[in-house]
Amino acid sequence: MSLKGGALDAAKDLLRGGPIFTAKAVFGKDLPLGRGESISVRPGTSDVEVVRQVWRDEQYVIPQDEQVARLKRFEAAIRSRGNVPVIVDAGANIGAAALWFAREWPEARIVAVEPDAANVAMAQKNCAGRERIEIVEAAIGGEAGFVAVDSEVEAYAVTTKRADSGCRVVTVEDCVAMVEGGELFAVKVDIEGFEDDLFAANTGWLDRAALVYIEPHDHIFPDRGTSRNFQAEMGRRNFDLLIRGENLVYIRREEQTT
Repeated sequence: MSLKGGALDAAKDLLRGGPIFTAKAVFGKDLPLGRGESISVRPGTSDVEVVRQVWRDEQYVIPQDEQVARLKRFEAAIRSRGNVPVIVDAGANIGAAALWFAREWPEARIVAVEPDAANVAMAQKNCAGRERIEIVEAAIGGEAGFVAVDSEVEAYAVTTKRADSGCRVVTVEDCVAMVEGGELFAVKVDIEGFEDDLFAANTGWLDRAALVYIEPHDHIFPDRGTSRNFQAEMGRRNFDLLIRGENLVYIRREEQTT
C-alpha cells in the first residue's frame, strides 16, 4: 500500500468508522461494528481491508429505496409461504459479509461457504453464537466434486481449481438444502475467478434468487474469460443491474415473481 493510499484509508476510517475503528484498524485489533458488536482480524493480513469494504464502504448496501422495498417484498413472500429465506455467502472469508447480511436480514439464514481452512477458523470465531449463520468449509461451483486450494496468497485472494480430491465443492442448491424449509433469497459471489465454474452448470437457482452480488475477476485473470458464463446467464434474465464498489448487484424485477 502506498503512503497516499494508506492516508486515504485512514481518513475514510476516521470519517465513516470513527476514531476507535481507525485506531484498531492501524494495529489489526478487533474492529467495532456498532451495536456493541465487533469482528476479529489477523494483524498483517488483508482482513482489515475486507472489513472496510463490507462495513465501512457498505458495498452490499442497496441505495435505492424502491429496490430495497422490492427486496423486502420478495423476502416477505418467502416467509408468507412458511419458508425460511436463505442467503448463500459464496466466498465467506472471515465472516464479515455474513455478519452484515445477518444484521440486514434478521429473518434469513446465511450459509457461508469458504474453502480456506484458516479463513474458516476466523469465520467460525467471528460468527460464534450466531444460530442463523452456518459456516461451511467448502468451495462452491456448478457441480459437486473437489478442488485444490491455493492459500499461498493474501487471505482475501484464495483461489481454487478442480481436482480429483481435496476440498469438497457444494452447489447453491446444496446450500439451500442445508436449511430446513429453506428457500433461496440472495447469493453473494466473491470466489476469485471460480465464478466461471459456478455459472457453467446448474444455474436454475438464478430463476429463484431475488438478489445476486458478483465480484468479477477478469482484471486478475485477463484472457481467461472468468466472467463470460455469468454474463451470459444474467443477460438472459430480467434483473436490474447496479454497481457498488467492486460488486455487480443484480435485483430481480418484480414482474417475474410467481
